[in-house]
Amino acid sequence: MVLIVVGGLCAMPRAATAIPVFARVYNQPCSACHTIFPELNPAGEEFRARGLHGMTPVVKPIKVAPGLELPGTLPVAAGLAVGEDVTAALEAPRRHDSTTSHFNLNYVALLAGGELGPYLAALFDFAPLFSNTRTGERIENRRMGLGFLQAHAEVRNWLLNLRGGLFELPLGTSPRVHRLSAQSYLLYQTTAYSLLGRLPPTNKRSDSMVLGSTQYGAELSGVEERGGWLWALGFTSGSNNREDSNGSMDVFARVGQTWGLHRAGFFFYYSPDVVGAGSRDAAWRFGPDIQLYYRQLTLRGQMLGAEDSNPTGSHHDFWYAGGFAEGEYRFLPTLGSILRFEYVAMPTFDDSADDGPHLRRQIWQFTTGLQWLIQENIKIIVETTYNENHEDVSGRTAKTLSATVRIATAFWVYTPPAVEEWLGGLT
Repeated sequence: MVLIVVGGLCAMPRAATAIPVFARVYNQPCSACHTIFPELNPAGEEFRARGLHGMTPVVKPIKVAPGLELPGTLPVAAGLAVGEDVTAALEAPRRHDSTTSHFNLNYVALLAGGELGPYLAALFDFAPLFSNTRTGERIENRRMGLGFLQAHAEVRNWLLNLRGGLFELPLGTSPRVHRLSAQSYLLYQTTAYSLLGRLPPTNKRSDSMVLGSTQYGAELSGVEERGGWLWALGFTSGSNNREDSNGSMDVFARVGQTWGLHRAGFFFYYSPDVVGAGSRDAAWRFGPDIQLYYRQLTLRGQMLGAEDSNPTGSHHDFWYAGGFAEGEYRFLPTLGSILRFEYVAMPTFDDSADDGPHLRRQIWQFTTGLQWLIQENIKIIVETTYNENHEDVSGRTAKTLSATVRIATAFWVYTPPAVEEWLGGLT
């Protein structure tokens, strides 16, 4: 039986994309823009809406040309996480290899970004090394995780941003870059192919468009300061930070509304072909999202419907739907908790007449954990996920429990964690 969560999702790298360079340039603590890094607080969301502008730099930029500047300090930081990862298959009968435990170097990442003058900014991250948390395998990576240039303008009451390169889709909750949880969102990682338990029917290609992955493309977005309206519109290759193999461009849009610190929106994505030459599979993704913010408590949720027109190459369309509800509570400024329930389900799909699958799958997942800031850029993560993957036609249910205990940090390359405090104590 195909297990969507425990294998593929846990193996995906996630760089710690809080950038200490910003804290150094603006002489601000990380908490000025983050709850617990890398998650943004409302001030951080405002900074992002202003195209990574809005604060006066203490470290003066270097003027290169009219309208173009470079950061006045080395705009590069490093991030890493290490810890113990445990995965247990709970379904009977138990096997001797049903539980695996590995001490992993979860990832090593390089982070860069900053203002490039009054109207431009850039943001990049690259994780050259990460581990499969289930097997402990070290994986060398050559693909950038995030990398875009962005132009910003303020027109009347609108904050406008135009970015191009490799970026996240404008979903209701950041699926990767600013996600607090160590565990990926089930909904954002699910595809028709992962539910069907098979590869796309073309070019031996093992991946299809995944909403939770960064994508190559361009996006124009706007925020109306007075009325609180939000919108984003763009196109992407839908190739998950890989070379585009299908030759078509996908389109996406999101509209939303903010009131106070709360927000809600609706996301739409269309691909004329998610897999490329040989078998055309058009796909739709759409659904609402909401986030409510009350001091120590944040509540958020997302629902998505999905349709693939031809995932098996036999011209049978395929539907699935899912959602999640998540709550975060901060007991102290340095101690936060997370609780999340996720669910994805599909109606019965029968392609057995063409030697395809016949199944009906339901998956639900429960994640809970704590994160403790030892320092503003060093934290301990304790997190557990329970997953049930039920296939109705066969009557089989795979049950999996995974847990991680890790320490994560992000720091300016010239000052590893605690070095500045130690040097300060010597002077």
